[in-house]
Amino acid sequence: MRGKPIDFVTIEDIRQLILDGVSEGRNLEFKLDIPVSSEEQKAQRTKNPTLSLPRGWQGTGNVSHFGRDALAEEIVAFANSDGGTLILGLEETETAPPRASKINALPQVIDLERRLRDAFNDCIEPRLPYLAVRSIATEDDGSGIVLIETSPSALGPHWVKKSRKPTIRREDRCDLLSMPELHEMVLRRAKSLDEAVKQSNVERARFKEIFDNNLIRLKPANFLGGPNDSGVQGWLKQTGQAGLGVQVTIVPHFGLGIPRLESFAGLIPRSDAIGILRGSERHLTEWIDTYTYVEGTSRKVLGGMTSRQDGGFDKSVTVMRDGQVTVSFIQVRGISNCTCTADLVVSAAGFAVGIYDRLRHKSSYPAAPAEVTVDIHTTGEVGIGRFDGFNGGAVFGRLPSHTMFPTYILGDSQDISVLLNEITGDLMNAGGMEAASIDPVAWVDER
Repeated sequence: MRGKPIDFVTIEDIRQLILDGVSEGRNLEFKLDIPVSSEEQKAQRTKNPTLSLPRGWQGTGNVSHFGRDALAEEIVAFANSDGGTLILGLEETETAPPRASKINALPQVIDLERRLRDAFNDCIEPRLPYLAVRSIATEDDGSGIVLIETSPSALGPHWVKKSRKPTIRREDRCDLLSMPELHEMVLRRAKSLDEAVKQSNVERARFKEIFDNNLIRLKPANFLGGPNDSGVQGWLKQTGQAGLGVQVTIVPHFGLGIPRLESFAGLIPRSDAIGILRGSERHLTEWIDTYTYVEGTSRKVLGGMTSRQDGGFDKSVTVMRDGQVTVSFIQVRGISNCTCTADLVVSAAGFAVGIYDRLRHKSSYPAAPAEVTVDIHTTGEVGIGRFDGFNGGAVFGRLPSHTMFPTYILGDSQDISVLLNEITGDLMNAGGMEAASIDPVAWVDER
């Protein structure tokens, strides 16, 4: 099983592990069963004096808090160092270093897999960016082993809620972090967050320059001030037009380290990923389709790829190997048609987040958090509208020349709907309306 993600590990891999006498180490831990407290051991032996080994998992009921926390401390230790895999249901030798000896099949491992996943998500802080739990049945009755895998985390230090113990893996041991190690880890995390914020600000400033230069480029050279920005406002006003630009930028808290990006294939979210909820009905907004052009027009850039489409509704999508995603559009239209509807913003945001979510699933960090920023620039009179087709084209309020949204933090895939609703609500607030005035969004993008 060396080097295999646990999704691809088979029972033959486990048997080979035993035949090879593989020992525990910095990235591998064996557990006979879920640890049992001394009180529970006494109670089990009192109930059954012939019991050879106490059982931490009976096949029914919940995992005890003692056992849950003991396993969680091992998982946290991996996350705070180089990552690793814990195999539950594997007996080890008594000689040092402990080596895989034989399978100690645990009952109902499919149920145990679900209970452990829920338990770890509930008791580890901060939440791990990557945690995989997988059961492998070794017997016909559903008993077997459970593999638990985590990656090295840039969000550390992690700890178990109840004990507040930040642990780290040293050789084949789970130890407490020393104060210097703890201090260094906190500083490293703060630095990674600072870098994400700095990069977001760089992208924001770059888009402002792109927006202004695009309007200068579109303005007729012989109109008023010549080929510069002095005549843009007058040109738009005289021709009854307005300029609107929106950019969504996603900067991960730490680099995903994708080895190579050749095309957008497999990264494009489904065209029906964004649904508008009206009561119990889910209506589709098809604006996300406007970005599917990228599949056929990608161009490699250093560290990633980019795609542009010009012509009235100029769009740009850039994806980098470290996980940074930028989606933007710029349009110049007649004032009556140049309305920043929720469709435009939520589709750009949904497309960017959808790409990032698919991208991180290709990495070792399928729940890697990221900073999400939204910027809107306008020149001339640009109004705000709800979802196109749902409100009869009504326009509410007027956008200032620059609307900088709050910085959003994207967690796992389950948070995407919440994120998109926050963005649409903030758009309504920018127009002086309450967030409750807009229908909610539901994100469904099955990979």
